[in-house]
Amino acid sequence: AMVRLMVGRDVSQFYQRTPHELGEVALSVTGLRTVENAKHALDFEVRAGEVVGVAGLVGAGRSEMLAAIFGARPAVGGEVVAGGSSKVPRSPLEALNRGLALVPEDRKGQGLILEMAVKENMSLASLRRDAKGPFVDEAKEEALTVEMTEALSVKTPGSWQLARYLSGGNQQKIVLAKWLALKPKVLLLDEPTRGIDIGAKEEIYLLMEKFAKEGMAVLFVSSEMEEIMGVADRALVMHEGRISGELGRDEFTEEAIMELATGRSLMNAS
Repeated sequence: AMVRLMVGRDVSQFYQRTPHELGEVALSVTGLRTVENAKHALDFEVRAGEVVGVAGLVGAGRSEMLAAIFGARPAVGGEVVAGGSSKVPRSPLEALNRGLALVPEDRKGQGLILEMAVKENMSLASLRRDAKGPFVDEAKEEALTVEMTEALSVKTPGSWQLARYLSGGNQQKIVLAKWLALKPKVLLLDEPTRGIDIGAKEEIYLLMEKFAKEGMAVLFVSSEMEEIMGVADRALVMHEGRISGELGRDEFTEEAIMELATGRSLMNAS
């Protein structure tokens, strides 16, 4: 509704999701308990080629769940099956090695180093792989930047430009590029379009769809119901640290999401 108020049209008018084949389960979460919500176990899976949205009110535990799956916050129990292991990753490095990547909500504080150049930010995650001994392989770094700038349509005067001077949408694409360089199997996105303009939002939606078509599993948190309903194949809805329900694309309505997000459905069930 907010998008509609801002631009006089909703997500579905400028972005149309096209259905496609789903592959094997790429991420399976069983009995995951985060420190913040230790009494509620989380269970769900995401398949290759699937885009799953996580809806809920602020404080529902959505960001904490993504951080725990990525090894950026400790979990107190459960399994995360991805990349040939069923353990919960103990660190982001372990998660990355298993094919997981997380684009955090705070892109300026956690996703980017603002005083570094576009190319330095894009190559941060793949430095170890592409190094020449202890040195940065500048030719590889430049080649990666050219490839990613083109693939994600990043608008920048050059690879030397400091990240601080780019628009929010282009900064978000640089964070994406950093992880895409590692070719992840599972992409976790926390509020991927927060604070970016409507044109850049559309580009991010199209990129999410492109990644899914290429076989990636995409799990994203969004506080905009329009976005979940426009972009996701399926929605998980969280309320006070637990998954209060799951909706297929044909069940999406704002009322259905709100009922699960406010816990009304749980009260009715009890």
